[in-house]
Amino acid sequence: MFAITVQNRGRLENNRALIGFFNEQTKEINFVKEDALPDTLTNTNFFRPFGCYWREQKLFVVTHDKLIKLDNKGNYLEHETLHDFVNPHQIIETKKVRCYTNTGKDLIRLTHNNKTKTIDCKKLKETYGSNKEDSHHVNSLCLHDNKIFFCLHNNSVTTNKPSQYFYIDLDSEKIKYICEYGLSSHNCEIENNFLYTLSTKTGCLTCINWKSNKIVFELKLANPKHYFLRGLQLTEKHIIVGASSSIGTFAQILFIDRKTNDVTERKDIDGYNTVLDIKWTP
Repeated sequence: MFAITVQNRGRLENNRALIGFFNEQTKEINFVKEDALPDTLTNTNFFRPFGCYWREQKLFVVTHDKLIKLDNKGNYLEHETLHDFVNPHQIIETKKVRCYTNTGKDLIRLTHNNKTKTIDCKKLKETYGSNKEDSHHVNSLCLHDNKIFFCLHNNSVTTNKPSQYFYIDLDSEKIKYICEYGLSSHNCEIENNFLYTLSTKTGCLTCINWKSNKIVFELKLANPKHYFLRGLQLTEKHIIVGASSSIGTFAQILFIDRKTNDVTERKDIDGYNTVLDIKWTP
């Protein structure tokens, strides 16, 4: 089972999706809609559920400056305001770590060891210089081995700059540069020494050894003119990828066999053309 946030971009909706629960065995998706929330959270132009994260059978969903807490069935519990946040894409929520991308402002907010700090991605020395807001578009987070990995999308479509990958060492509090790869990339899932990511502009799923910076494999999944890759999770048998559609009425979830790297199944998401985030249930 995993949670998925979606959108029907470019189309008016009367009751927008808050969160979907996808059963990998039955291939069924059950959506919880916005009417499950208080009206004060949905009667706004800023309602756009994006990043989600599981913590102790509770599900956290971020929608612009609101962090919404749900139970494992999608019932509303409570929310808090994230002051001065614009378009956050991914979040991490554990007992010890809270980390959110403030994507629209090129910032990461990190709370660890009872200290909160803000990381300005424009000031990282390895980044391509720009003082414009959202010029680096930090959009992805992954917690692994007491490190938080993150990706700078870098708006490659307009800047022609490759995307970049870093990690925050929570023990030393230092930020380490890994490498640059891909165009308008999304996601940075980590498994041992391997970083999995999506080069959205080129339609590729790629595995990189983040210690040696060598590409292990690069797999062309889609024509980027037709599909926008975003949403990535690793399971024992599959790599699961979200593919938003710019030509059809529905997005897809792709299942890639981890032994063969073949796409073995495509699940249509009826009624929604855009995948925003995917998180496996722990």
